Amino acid sequence: MLVQEFLEPGFKTIEQIGGDKSSKSLSTHNLPTKLLIIDLEMSGPNPREHEVLDIGGVLASMEEGFPELTSWGSKVRPLHIGTGNIGALATVSYSSKKWRDSMSLEKAITNISQIGHQSIITGWGISQDLAFLNETYHRLKQEWPFLKVAIDIQNIAKKMLTRSEIDRLNLGHVADRLGIGRLGEHSALADAYTTYDVLTTLWKRATK
Repeated sequence: MLVQEFLEPGFKTIEQIGGDKSSKSLSTHNLPTKLLIIDLEMSGPNPREHEVLDIGGVLASMEEGFPELTSWGSKVRPLHIGTGNIGALATVSYSSKKWRDSMSLEKAITNISQIGHQSIITGWGISQDLAFLNETYHRLKQEWPFLKVAIDIQNIAKKMLTRSEIDRLNLGHVADRLGIGRLGEHSALADAYTTYDVLTTLWKRATK
């Protein structure tokens, strides 16, 4: 199986970014050499009201097995934590003490932009992450550094796994059912690694 064929079910265009509607399918797009498997933790669900609190990514080569190239993650210092959703803050275990060594949003975005420049943004149920990234780059007046396409690994898992194997498409549940050990939950870099491990596990299954 070709890498391109394996990823096809997860392909999405990112039409809202730059108004680019030219990409029709993964098979017609000139693929880059890298995937950035990314995860964000936020203070709530609304990208115009809430903030990115944690960001992590695993950069992988776009070749068989998706070998890891590098990774990076950091907590992000909030500017208006008072607008945060109580449930969302509890989910990420937010506290001023735990976020004491966090960095500014500008610095975090600069770091992830440099690591993932011209890669394909990849994630699990990635729509909300994309919405926050889109809003963040717009707010910071920074140019979108990634390709205007994305891969949602959740959709690949949905196609490959049966109902007897998984009860729901929650990342932690799927990872557990596939026998993948996790570094943690609701930590951006840990979840990015879990997503990456699901990707590589599904690849091994597809290429047996």
